[in-house]
Amino acid sequence: MPDISNLSVEELKRLQIEAEALIASKKDQAVEDAYTQIIAIAENVGLSIEQILEFGATKRKKGTRKSVEPRYRNKSNAAETWTGRGKQPRWLVAQLEKGAKLEDFLI
Repeated sequence: MPDISNLSVEELKRLQIEAEALIASKKDQAVEDAYTQIIAIAENVGLSIEQILEFGATKRKKGTRKSVEPRYRNKSNAAETWTGRGKQPRWLVAQLEKGAKLEDFLI
């Protein structure tokens, strides 16, 4: 890689503009190459791009997940619950720091 530390500000700005133009050109070429590859794959399996996209769209749809029932409840505020998944809620962390046991909050 050439040493650019001796270039003037104007030369560096020109170099930056040239680099940005080259980056944009290479990105465009990468998209064009990917498109060509996708077309070739679709033709190879006897499908159109629309059919492949339609297949991908229907495959992505998943059923709704069942909500998880809470396993722990705050003794001082029954509206605050936790399923046992993810980060422990603040109310539970505060109680555990005071010496309470996790089992004390089981529903």
